[in-house]
Amino acid sequence: MYNSRNLRQVNEDTFTYVIDRNRDFKILQLTDLHLGFGLFSKRKDKLALEAVRKIIAKAEPDMIVLTGDSIFPFLPKAGTLNNRKQAHKLMEFMDSFAIPYTLVFGNHDCEMGSTCNKEELAQIYKTGEYCIFTEGKKNLTGTGNFLINLTDTDGKVLLPMVMLDSNMYGEGGWFYSGFDRIHDDQVNWCMEKLDDLKKNNPEVKAMTFFHMPPAEFKEAYRKMKLGDKSVIYQHGSIAEKNEYFGISKFHGTFFERAVQNGIIKWMFCGHDHINTLSLIYKGIQMTYGMSIDYLGYKHIDKSYIQRGGTLITRKTDGEITVKMVPLGAVVSTRVSGVKKGKNNAEE
Repeated sequence: MYNSRNLRQVNEDTFTYVIDRNRDFKILQLTDLHLGFGLFSKRKDKLALEAVRKIIAKAEPDMIVLTGDSIFPFLPKAGTLNNRKQAHKLMEFMDSFAIPYTLVFGNHDCEMGSTCNKEELAQIYKTGEYCIFTEGKKNLTGTGNFLINLTDTDGKVLLPMVMLDSNMYGEGGWFYSGFDRIHDDQVNWCMEKLDDLKKNNPEVKAMTFFHMPPAEFKEAYRKMKLGDKSVIYQHGSIAEKNEYFGISKFHGTFFERAVQNGIIKWMFCGHDHINTLSLIYKGIQMTYGMSIDYLGYKHIDKSYIQRGGTLITRKTDGEITVKMVPLGAVVSTRVSGVKKGKNNAEE
């Protein structure tokens, strides 16, 4: 676990991290690294690791968040099922930057037949020199549901960061049972934690990080394409084939509860590797992080418009900005129903 006088673990599901409110605080979201660290993936792993190095150097973040599918124990692609080895290699790589980082699980960090389950991976990540992670309450669905509350030196919470496990697949099996979602018990826990913070600071606004997008992301995109002006385009595009969103077929309540609660204003996900869209719907900015993946999709190593990171900056006045940090010089803004203009990429 990261050892710093700025970091304190309050209980099993909450950390506080003291930041200097007189300087900008930068959070870099990286998603879908899909590192295989196996016999078949050496060339593509090298490309992915170098991409991460370049993006971190470009963004100069104060904290890094990995939003799932960081490792890929899929035998036909990686040449290994040993996600224990993958997790240790990922942790060693991330520790090398000497920047605090945290993570959530995706649907591929544990594959069928892989060495470790999520609970075992959690124990590995908790030993990272710069890693901030806990498995959270054991009676909740998923592993790794916790808060990192960014606070000032007086203990005032400036920005809660909620980490949520969006789980893997539905009941009855793996991939062919369909993608899972954030479950109701997780939703209740999240809203209760935020309500407690609101008692001390009625103006508090939070951001959440998880892997798979909520169904309302697709709903908002469709409305925007039809010209609904209540949906506000921010940046990026939907470049998956047939404008695909990897959403769950199971009903989830997280987004609607977040709207009702009013505290969550930003949601960050990954999962769909060549989607980079960010838009505001019902007062919440939903953002697909730019992905790293060179291994998961067929021929994705030859694609480039989606590859990069997402820089989230808390300004000294409390304003939050969200910008793309592309690995290359080009990003896509191919979206119907919005006016085209200068993209929101970092120069």
